[in-house]
Amino acid sequence: MNRLGFMPDRLHIVWQQLRALGNVSEMTLMSHFAEAENPDGIVEPMRRIEQAAEGLDCPRSLANSAATLWHPESHFNWVRPGIVLYGASPSGLWQDVANTGLKPVMTLSSEIIAVQNLKAGEAVGYGATWRTAEERRIGIVACGYADGYPRLAPSGTPVLVDGVRTVTVGRISMDMLAVDLTPCPQAGIGAPVELWGKEIKIDDVAASCGTVGYELMCALAPRVPVVTV
Repeated sequence: MNRLGFMPDRLHIVWQQLRALGNVSEMTLMSHFAEAENPDGIVEPMRRIEQAAEGLDCPRSLANSAATLWHPESHFNWVRPGIVLYGASPSGLWQDVANTGLKPVMTLSSEIIAVQNLKAGEAVGYGATWRTAEERRIGIVACGYADGYPRLAPSGTPVLVDGVRTVTVGRISMDMLAVDLTPCPQAGIGAPVELWGKEIKIDDVAASCGTVGYELMCALAPRVPVVTV
């Protein structure tokens, strides 16, 4: 990836330099795959690492989440899973991990704090980017981009309201967002909302925004209450 470390052809030189230091005892050979989500993504990196490490007797750690799931030949002494610990896909596609037994363990949830009954042609949110085609009932959710929900989430991003799948409408505000209550007429103030979690996959929300689940997980604001179960 050309981020940190050094090129494979310098491995033996660096190894000897470290061995010569009195405060260095055990050493582990580590690297990181850039394309482990692809079927052939680790073939060339593995070949280069194996060639460079010939003759070195040391523990090795190479496998990230994708390699842990799909490339057992890269597991060596230990693996370093990341996003799969949250039950999300390293490829950004939930169908890639649906048969692995992974389950989403991070849920971003809120509730409906207001309900609006709109006539046809009325706009919702900043910029009036979304308008009703007919009479529509919408719910206002207590969550916005100041909480870490992506501001770029377009109208149509999936959400779950009172156990029913529906979508966002209008732009995401700082502290609020709007959802279409047409599929869930029973929902009112206080109805639970899942923004991502068990039913609404974070990968699907990320795809709607043109990003990845990693970014959404990292972007949650400190003001969001955390409940560990």
